[in-house]
Amino acid sequence: MNVLVLDTETTSLDKPFCYDCSWVIMNTESGELIDLSANVIEQVWHNLPLFESSYYKEKRPKYITMMRNHSACMDKWGYVMKKLARVIRQYNITDVYAYNSDFDDKVIAFNCDWYKCNNPLETVAIHDIWGYASAYVTGTEAYKAFCETHSRFTDTGNYKGSAEVVYQYLTNNPDFIEEHMGLFDSEIEAQILLACVQMGAYWGEDLKVNKILPRMQETPFTVKVNGKELYQGKYVKKYVRNGTYSFTTL
Repeated sequence: MNVLVLDTETTSLDKPFCYDCSWVIMNTESGELIDLSANVIEQVWHNLPLFESSYYKEKRPKYITMMRNHSACMDKWGYVMKKLARVIRQYNITDVYAYNSDFDDKVIAFNCDWYKCNNPLETVAIHDIWGYASAYVTGTEAYKAFCETHSRFTDTGNYKGSAEVVYQYLTNNPDFIEEHMGLFDSEIEAQILLACVQMGAYWGEDLKVNKILPRMQETPFTVKVNGKELYQGKYVKKYVRNGTYSFTTL
């Protein structure tokens, strides 16, 4: 069986005009990537003010290099969707995967509606690789220990569960930096998916995504009565009810 792993890069989250729609085809028996396709979207690429509004606009020189060496091609959105539909038929694809697939599904639908063309993903099932990672990787003590060792925390202090950090953990390579370019991100996401299957996951599953990975954080506190210090320590949770403070410590 073959599966398709897809990634998109867009100008924004609100109106996600896509400038990169790329994918890989992976054989489920061998784990081999048997087809790769990097596609730059002509309408957005040539609309420089629109492209410059994207978060990863600094990647433009890398796309130029890829197009010059023919590892990526530029086409209009409608043609890229026809190419995607042909690949789905050619490799008998019934299941498409993406990390945070809700976003990529939204991107494809938005742009197909904008450019008035058929959406090839309407003929396949879409599964979230983030759900696979949540079930088999990010909830483990080993993963949390990796995050502690390498300070992989969100702005709110929880553990990160991004594809970049999951791939760092699976490859034991904390120096790995995600490209945030469709083809390269599709490749690492395919490897994450394969690793989860090798751990016991099934192809075609829809698993719950845990976007928040709580981390027990100790905060210093001191208990004083009439200016006299009675206790000094750290807490991980604090509750206040009817003027009464309750602290949970490790």
